[in-house]
Order: sequence, then structure tokens, then C-alpha cells
Amino acid sequence: MRPLLCQGKVYGGCRAGHFIDVLRAGRWATVIVVALALAWPVGAAPTPLPQASPGIDQLRQFLQAVIVHIDIDMPERRGVCTGWVGWTESARSAVYTAAHCFQPDARYRVTIGTENILSAGFTKWDALDLMALWIPRGQLPVLRAWKHMPDTPFRAMYMLTERGNGSRLIEVDIPRVYSEIRFENRPAAVALPLYSYPGTSGSPIIDLADGRLIGMVVGYLDDRPDIAAVVPAQSIYDALIAATR
Repeated sequence: MRPLLCQGKVYGGCRAGHFIDVLRAGRWATVIVVALALAWPVGAAPTPLPQASPGIDQLRQFLQAVIVHIDIDMPERRGVCTGWVGWTESARSAVYTAAHCFQPDARYRVTIGTENILSAGFTKWDALDLMALWIPRGQLPVLRAWKHMPDTPFRAMYMLTERGNGSRLIEVDIPRVYSEIRFENRPAAVALPLYSYPGTSGSPIIDLADGRLIGMVVGYLDDRPDIAAVVPAQSIYDALIAATR
């Protein structure tokens, strides 16, 4: 098989960034990234804490509690992204998702279980395609334990969103990282052989071996939804640590 060489941009040879536009006759669109940042509190970054390997059923139950659905309400249309609760304190929490889900005139409704919570603010790292949505709920279950991207085959779990089929946790075998693929407009992202459709952006990817975060979906190869653009957990951790200094 010939290597898949990719140097395109959004709407070019590589599409990194997507959300679902449900009011435009099925057209899919990327979100324009606009720079804007708020302060990040000290101690908000995740740490690589030891964590016992959970069973599959236990891990599914945990991920269903921490992975969230994000509705992006705009004046004339609506978008959808995915995210996860990555930090919490007594009265508020941070939901991490992809920065390209941002729209300057939008409101963000985060669904946790059966509760819809309106975001009270956000922080964005545009270069990394990372955004934190602040929600006025505290003491929530969080996904904090992370690891480096494995350099050997592994099995992963993530939340796939697909038009007409909703969102569901799926398992997938990852034989390797496609290091020959480069996303020009998402230089921090690596390519993994897993499906990613509009609405999947922001989904965490978990290594089933130990339940740790290894990355976040931010897009897919143009015309190849089976090859996803993924920001490694190490890059996310580095950005959050840098923001506390």
C-alpha cells in the first residue's frame, strides 16, 4: 500500500476540524477559529496519576459519566461537538473539547446525563485546537489520568457521533500511528486509523489497557473518515501546565 502523504488544509487534502450543521440541508462545515482566551486557574491541569486497570464494563460506565454532548446554538443554525469533564472543584467544572467548535455568536449547552447546562465561559488554545468550556456545576466525575501515545498496537475506546445514528462508545484496534500523514493546519495532531464523523470532534480517546487518556479527536483526513486527526494527551497536558505558570 502506498503511504498516505497529506499536506492539505481544512477543505484541502486534509480536513481537520468538524461539527454538525443540522439546519443547512445536510451540509457539513468547519468552524472558523477565533483567538480569545480567559485566565486558567492554578492547579487546573491534569496530572499522570497512577490508576488501576478497569474492566471494560466499568470503563464504559465511567466514560458515559465524563464524556459529554455539546450543543452549539447559533442564531440561524446549530452545531454539535463532543467533550469530557477534565477538571472540577466545588462550584464549577471544565469541559474540554475542540477549539474549532467555537462560534463567536453561539451559546454552548453541555449535556451531562439528563441535565443540560449552559456554559458560563471558555478558554481556547487555538494552535492546539483545544477549548475548555466552564460550567457552573462542581464535584463531577473527571477524566484526568493520561499517558503518552503508545508506540505499539493497542485497543482504544472513544465516543463516535454519526448523523442518523447518534453517539455511541465504540472499541477499535489501533495497529500504529500513521506518522507519514501530516496535517498542515493541525501540526500538533497525529493520524490514527479510527472513524471520525462531524460531531465527533472533542471526543477523548482512551487506551483500554489501563483506562488512560491518549488523545482527543479534532478531525479526519479529507474523504477518509476512517483516518482521524488526534491531538495527543501529552500536548494537551503541556498546554494546560503552561497556562498555570
